[in-house]
Amino acid sequence: MHILSEKEFEDILVLHPELIEDGLTLLDRQAQLESRRTDLTFSDKDGNILLVELKKDMVTLENVDQITDYVRRLKGKVNKKIRGMLIGQEVTQPIQEICKQNKIEWKEMTTDLLFHYLQNNDQNVYDSIFIKGKLHKEAKTVPKMSFQDYLNQTSPFGIPYSSYQFFKPVDASPELSDDGQANQRVTDGFNQFIMDLAFTRSLFHQQIKITRNQDQPVKWSQNSNGSWQGYVIPYTLTSTDFPNGLPCEVYLGTIGYRGNKTTFADEKSRFIVVKVGTGTNHMTTQYGYHKYLRTDKKALFPFFELKFNSRGLPKALWETIYHTLIIYGYYVQDSADKKPSKILWVGDIHLNDVQVEEKISNLLEALFVLTIVKAHYKGSEKGIEFDFLK
Repeated sequence: MHILSEKEFEDILVLHPELIEDGLTLLDRQAQLESRRTDLTFSDKDGNILLVELKKDMVTLENVDQITDYVRRLKGKVNKKIRGMLIGQEVTQPIQEICKQNKIEWKEMTTDLLFHYLQNNDQNVYDSIFIKGKLHKEAKTVPKMSFQDYLNQTSPFGIPYSSYQFFKPVDASPELSDDGQANQRVTDGFNQFIMDLAFTRSLFHQQIKITRNQDQPVKWSQNSNGSWQGYVIPYTLTSTDFPNGLPCEVYLGTIGYRGNKTTFADEKSRFIVVKVGTGTNHMTTQYGYHKYLRTDKKALFPFFELKFNSRGLPKALWETIYHTLIIYGYYVQDSADKKPSKILWVGDIHLNDVQVEEKISNLLEALFVLTIVKAHYKGSEKGIEFDFLK
């Protein structure tokens, strides 16, 4: 028998929600709320919202915590009854008890059950998945509305819910405005300065020089589905290791769907991405405007978080990276959060400052410096080594 993927599992239930219960209407797939996503979101026959998490294997305690948190978050936003349900191949008795305590519904749905149901009720989908082993395209044609549109239509106040109250990122700046137009104007103002900068900086005590390629224009780049789209600005790194120059770039644009699309009026996220090198050995650093924007002040916070992926840069290297930055004159300190992280100080940056170009250059310099240090400590096989850092 064909072993179902979670995507196939989800497709079957989109096509046949009656397997869950009668009277369900699909609202969304992979609906986003803050930092959480739920697999399927339905309206039930009584108009309640049903959040469904699918697990192709055994349901675990972690799954219970996940759906419980999602239900809790949504209850604080919507004046409707919210139901949460876990569906998996097996729900053990202890997990059933925990679900009951947390008022989470559960349902066991085995591959064997789905196999026989489709064999008897939908021969086309049965053949597609269990015989041909392919996803059934019909699942993509099932009508749905966005979760946000549904909430707006069902608002008890007669007006749309605020997109911001549902989709504000959990790591958003406390000084980010609820006004997406205002957020967008300020951010795009900073981006325009970056695109116009004739940037040239010497880094690491003159060991490296980063220069904007003035003879190459800024280019617009977009992938096929539009999730990545923005401006690419070419730069060159020169050093004793790379006397002929190492290509670099600054990208100003979206980075896929990051759960913060409604922070800005055009529903596109906004990031600065600094890239050093090309091919498989390149290194990037991302700077999300939603984290550092001070909308009313038309400014950015004077620091950014030093955040690393432990799979790419093992934790054993983090202190070495902090130390290297300090050695070369960059100010690393602990944040004031309850769970302190390391931040890199770059100074105040205001759009209306007469020295705004210099201060934006300071931010770009810091992003380039961090990217170079990360590339070096990742090693020559996957990164880019620099002799002066050895």
